[in-house]
Amino acid sequence: MIHVGIVCPNSPGHVNPMIALADAVRARGRRVTFFLMGEPPAPVAAAGFEAVSLGGTVFPAEEYRAAFLRLGSLQGRAALDYTIALFRRSAEAALAVGPGVVREAGVTHLLVDQASTTGGTVADQLGLPFATVCNALILHPDPDAPPYFTPWVPGKSGWTRLRNRIAWAGLGRKTRPILDLIREHRRRHGLTVPRRLADTWSTRLQISQQPAAFEFPRSALPASFRFAGPLRLPGGYPRVDFPWDRLDGRPLIYASLGTLQNRVASAFRTIAEACDGLEAQLVISTGHGVAPEALGDLPGRPVVVPYAPQLELLSRAALAVTHAGLNTALDALSLGVPMVATPVTNEQPGIAARIAWTGSGEALPSLDRLTPAAIRPAILRVLRDPSYRHAAARIRTSILAAGGASRAAEWIDAELIGTPRLPEVVEPQYQDVARPASAPSDR
Repeated sequence: MIHVGIVCPNSPGHVNPMIALADAVRARGRRVTFFLMGEPPAPVAAAGFEAVSLGGTVFPAEEYRAAFLRLGSLQGRAALDYTIALFRRSAEAALAVGPGVVREAGVTHLLVDQASTTGGTVADQLGLPFATVCNALILHPDPDAPPYFTPWVPGKSGWTRLRNRIAWAGLGRKTRPILDLIREHRRRHGLTVPRRLADTWSTRLQISQQPAAFEFPRSALPASFRFAGPLRLPGGYPRVDFPWDRLDGRPLIYASLGTLQNRVASAFRTIAEACDGLEAQLVISTGHGVAPEALGDLPGRPVVVPYAPQLELLSRAALAVTHAGLNTALDALSLGVPMVATPVTNEQPGIAARIAWTGSGEALPSLDRLTPAAIRPAILRVLRDPSYRHAAARIRTSILAAGGASRAAEWIDAELIGTPRLPEVVEPQYQDVARPASAPSDR
């Protein structure tokens, strides 16, 4: 039997899309096993998949959990630096433990999250075909595309290309310890030594859960690259209880800071103050980062819950206020809901920039510098100007056409598991994304 292994970071933003992809692969008669740092997450078991630990004694599960809890309280550059350090330690553990546990499980093919930097090396060491899956923003360096951790939008001037090159080079310096670790491991095992992290990604198949309409123009992408759109289970997310009787019929504003960088209680108060007095009802999901009761009485008396039925609320929403996590942004866009984005760290500034560039919402400064006076006008603009909703609807059309997890599973069968064939070059179509006159220009 074909046995597909999945390697990804153990956080909801990566695990949940991989569960959807695993489900689609399993539906085609394949066995699937997850390989993760830390304790196996409950959704993996609930979906009927086995999970194997990658950390061993090098990065024990309890230490991995503590590290992610720490990350949830950080913002900005400090959070980005901490994330890179965390990935470096995860890489060390995966290289030490991964080849043995993957071999013992009898895996025949691997699907590796692009953020799991060592997964391709584990596959190469074992001689396994593998595909790269981009569950966050695509990380491909390109002078035409601002790096994912910046709030910049594309521009055609020589200055913007130089700026992008400098920023990409800076990221390369920060991630150099991870690359050096991979290089040394590959030398010891007689494998080709990569010049950059991008050289460790699959040459057979790369799958992104972005739709093409939600990516900046780029000079080139590999011929093996595919835009699948959001990777979601056919039935959506598991059922979550919610006090539906508390919705009063006013236009709904849904606010979420995700499930990772969501432990800054002051951020939820800032959002509540910004919405106080509007002719709208605010619903806040704290993502289990902060207990609702710990927030006290918030201005405007919003509905506050620890976890929300996100898709159901977004289907009723006039607007989403988001930390610009990719999964929340894609959920909103899949329903044509415009956003106000308040990024925290990592790739979120880049996602916020894409929201603004496509005209599907407004991007604000990072959350640690945000005030109610800054966010309130953006909320009013998005609520009152129909161009934002029209732009979000155009991206929704791109998402529906992309095919999602089922289409991605077809590519995996045809181009990874089946007889390899050279795929056509993917040329993303950007002209269907109209930008409002107020969208950020080349700065």
